[in-house]
This record gives sequence, structure tokens and C-alpha cells, in this order.
Amino acid sequence: MQIEKITEEIDREILSRSSDKFGIKVGGELYIALAEAQKIKKATFSALGTGAFPEELPAYDGKYFIYHDWELGDWDFKVGVPTD
Repeated sequence: MQIEKITEEIDREILSRSSDKFGIKVGGELYIALAEAQKIKKATFSALGTGAFPEELPAYDGKYFIYHDWELGDWDFKVGVPTD
């Protein structure tokens, strides 16, 4: 599977969101491919965006929290929906 095509699909999903307050979950092989393509970087997130309890976590393009969801197919992804 071509990682460029998948990142274009993810980027299209991101652009359709009304805010940047969401996360992305991906399957195992996709997570590895995104990391190898340097699309996953560390970013600092905090509890509910308040600044409390800052933590460095993996982030797609260094902005959107991303994690491996073992229930998804290896090359599947889901972009969350902002709550605000």
C-alpha cells in the first residue's frame, strides 16, 4: 500500500474538520509506515488543553495525537471528530 496515498486521504479528512481538537487512530502497519515516513513526531499535549499535566506524545505531523488501535485493520485509520 502506498503511504503517500494514505497520507493524502488522512490530510483530506483533517481539512474537513471544524477544529484541530481531535485525534487519529491507525492500524499497526500504517503506524509503522507513518513513522518511517517521518509523519509521526513528538508533541506536547495537556489535560483537556488546559496546560495541566503536559505530556509528550506521538503526533501526526507534530500536531494531531495519533495512536495505534489494535482493533483496526493494519492499514485502516479513523480521524476523530472535534467536540467543540
